[in-house]
Amino acid sequence: MAEAKAWIEKYFGGIPSVKIPAKPDVSEPRQEKEKEFTKNDSLANKPALAVAYHMPTRNTPEYYAMGLLDQILIQGDNALLQKKLVDEKGYTSYVSGGINYLGNMFNYNGPMQIMFDVTYDNETSKKQLMDAVDEVIDGLSAKVNQEMIDNAIIKMRSQLYDELGGSFGFGRADLLCSFALFDDNPARINTLEDEFKKVTPEIVKKTISEYLRKTNRTILVVNPLLANNEKTN
Repeated sequence: MAEAKAWIEKYFGGIPSVKIPAKPDVSEPRQEKEKEFTKNDSLANKPALAVAYHMPTRNTPEYYAMGLLDQILIQGDNALLQKKLVDEKGYTSYVSGGINYLGNMFNYNGPMQIMFDVTYDNETSKKQLMDAVDEVIDGLSAKVNQEMIDNAIIKMRSQLYDELGGSFGFGRADLLCSFALFDDNPARINTLEDEFKKVTPEIVKKTISEYLRKTNRTILVVNPLLANNEKTN
């Protein structure tokens, strides 16, 4: 250790310190209108659809409520979107998604989305699919109770254990580094479940009203018809 410190001082000690620049403001304005985009994909043989909603600010009560709504709506076979779109309607064989889709809800700092995506048969219309999605979202507040929250916390705890033990311990290191970098408090890894337990039905309903509204979402439709037309021509 002493030798390593001597090398650091020898090779880096003469480099003058600099003033850390101010952190840029990367916040986004409140989205007031639903957005929709279509991508024609010549390699797709089925249509696909992705729906994303802006997330609440990190570490707020609504942020933790959205973490539980992720479990309620998207994660697992008992998720409400899975039950509606797969089990009841048969529009798709899966619903996937989550918060910070390429990471997890803890290892980012800044604007983020919660999203889900599906592929579906050509015989199913985008309107049918979105009508079913809206049926789930629009009726969600009326179903929220403490039992639903408690079940979501159990699912969240299980997913967190998976995160901690994933990739030969890299998941734990990732969260420790994220909390050290973003919060200057790596010990937050030990108190995450406590934050979710503070979420009440009222906070969940408030989060649904503000963040799962249609005007807060962006829809991407992947259209395979271009490939079909090219083959026909």
